[in-house]
Amino acid sequence: MNAKTAVSIATLYLIIYTALAVAGVAYPVVTALYLASPFVVLAMVYIVLKDTYDYPELAEGEEWGYRDKFKDKLGLF
Repeated sequence: MNAKTAVSIATLYLIIYTALAVAGVAYPVVTALYLASPFVVLAMVYIVLKDTYDYPELAEGEEWGYRDKFKDKLGLF
């Protein structure tokens, strides 16, 4: 599983948890989701930190930057 998928799944899980809590779903269900949420977040953090991407090496005289984005697509700041 890559980092984007892990972040998407964790975000969806937390949105569902919040929606169910606000909607007043049964207390045991919301409690179970609440107790499981740290594990979901920790799993996401682990996957994001372990995810690898082959970034190109910097050439002589180049500085660090956004190597996975083209300069023209970054826009103006």
